[in-house]
Amino acid sequence: MPPRISTTGLSSCLSPLRISPTPKLHFSTTPVALKKTANPRPNDLVKWAKSEKIRIENLEKREERKQERLSSRVDPILGKDTEFVESFDKQPPPLPPVEWARANNVDPMAGHTEKTHLNHYLTPEELAEALERSRRLTKPYIDNLTESGSGGFVDHQKEEELVRTHEEAHARATAAIQRIASLSIGSRSDKMRVQKARCIDLFGRHVTDSVLKRDPGAPDPALSNKTPRAGPDTGSSEVQIAILTVKIRNLARHLELKGPTDKHNKRNLRVLVHKRQKLLKYLKRKEKGGVRWRNVMEAIGLDDEAVQREVMM
Repeated sequence: MPPRISTTGLSSCLSPLRISPTPKLHFSTTPVALKKTANPRPNDLVKWAKSEKIRIENLEKREERKQERLSSRVDPILGKDTEFVESFDKQPPPLPPVEWARANNVDPMAGHTEKTHLNHYLTPEELAEALERSRRLTKPYIDNLTESGSGGFVDHQKEEELVRTHEEAHARATAAIQRIASLSIGSRSDKMRVQKARCIDLFGRHVTDSVLKRDPGAPDPALSNKTPRAGPDTGSSEVQIAILTVKIRNLARHLELKGPTDKHNKRNLRVLVHKRQKLLKYLKRKEKGGVRWRNVMEAIGLDDEAVQREVMM
């Protein structure tokens, strides 16, 4: 019979190798962050309130800075309101009727300060010369007032009456002609033609060469060997930029009244804006940010950011 093994000794040998039971795991679908904020402790409530207050303050500051950036940003299409830009938006007041102006002793041209540009391709000198010639041709002759058979006696009362009648008729005709020549009753094409002429007079090289200061190191135009201009400058970059600015503002005003349904003119506006931007980039590169570049940018109310960035419409 084999020897019997004691179980007490075997259990004492195997006791260090006994494996402890696996701990029971608890799974939950609730995030840990929500567990903490669901039932926070008293000291966690204070921390959470402080962090929430700081977060709200930061959001408010961010919104204020955003509004400041948007308010200080220049519109790449219309730009800022300058004297040159606002002059095209101001329309002359309508002229009163001639009969009413004569009856109430009112100047028909009151409120019309723009004297240099008139309608129908007229100039103030030509208009004044024509009115003076008309007054001279319609003036009554004193020789016709001599009564035959009275020894060359002249009726002074009749002479004064005719002269007064002639002056009243000439004043009435002058008011009527000034009303016809005023831009207040001109068409849109007539006003655009006058605005283009103003752009040429303000930004043409034939004017700015003698008005603006030359950049240091720039050659004197009078000493250059270039062929002199035969007339006013109508093709330089400055003049083209100014004319495009006038067209852009007129088209933008039209789209404000028409709304987003006018797709054709909206595309035309986009083409004009990008064409002006290309000319501005060329002028800045050519003039190297000199006097002519700054003069144009100050007049149309744009900045470098509106020229260099992509224009989204």
